[in-house]
Amino acid sequence: MLRKYIWLINLLQRRPMTFSEINERYLESRENTKDKNIPYEKRTFHNHIRFLKERFGIRIVCGPGYRYYIEDIDYDKVERLSLLNMMSETVSVNRSLYINDYFEIFRDKAVKSIMDAIQTKRKIKLDFNLIKMPEDRYRMLTVSPYQLHYISSKWFLIGWTDEFGLMRIPLFIHTGEVKVTSIKYILPFDYSSEEHSKMIYGTTKERIHLDIKIQDLYPERFNLTNNPLSPFQQKVEIGYQDSNEVSSSLNKYNIRVSFDLPKTPFALYTLKSKLDLYSYTVLNDIDPFTIFTEKEYENDVYFPVVL
Repeated sequence: MLRKYIWLINLLQRRPMTFSEINERYLESRENTKDKNIPYEKRTFHNHIRFLKERFGIRIVCGPGYRYYIEDIDYDKVERLSLLNMMSETVSVNRSLYINDYFEIFRDKAVKSIMDAIQTKRKIKLDFNLIKMPEDRYRMLTVSPYQLHYISSKWFLIGWTDEFGLMRIPLFIHTGEVKVTSIKYILPFDYSSEEHSKMIYGTTKERIHLDIKIQDLYPERFNLTNNPLSPFQQKVEIGYQDSNEVSSSLNKYNIRVSFDLPKTPFALYTLKSKLDLYSYTVLNDIDPFTIFTEKEYENDVYFPVVL
């Protein structure tokens, strides 16, 4: 969704355009569909205008000759929106962020500071002295921030620390101010956003094949193909039926979702936090969510873990 807003803003930054001209460009770009013959609905266009104004303060108005343009454009807001778009397409871990999730960053000064540091490639200092950490050595960290991730309403940072190398840092336990330094850093030459995204779950060669059955009256609302529950989701089968089932109970549809997860507490924790929103059944002989102790989950989820 963010990509559509970015496309519209970039288009109108060049020059004012009539809706007919915007529609022509839209058909050429195919931002909204794989079918190039479907036009940009005018009602959708006005909904986008209203959304940009209400949520981002970016005003698109109709001027002389019925041409639309951006009034008093704030390039800082556009730049921040572009950065959000980049996060959603190349940095997002679970690929199931909803638009409302993004607006939380405008209320979180720490996350905004980190986003600015990622964009300008500057190191940051994280001060954890105000909270109880498992070890004193984690109380102050100097980080080259690579990526931000929003998982289960919590922010995580992957970055290279001067003290311990590459780390996954849970920001929801950070209560101090993020200090953006003047020290520049360079991304590794072999940097891959996709690979670094998966690193947030921990590194292990051990895998867990997991099959889950979800029951719901309207399974299409999940859109699990485009919004997977985990980056390790492999297959979605709607209308799946157990061999001992004659029909879905209470007219509910069964959805079978398969995963190939790394065998780490954090990977299981983040998946279970999503599944807890639904009525689900583990189809495996052994419930994988019970293979780690509560302490292992706690250590892996709530404290910095060196990757």
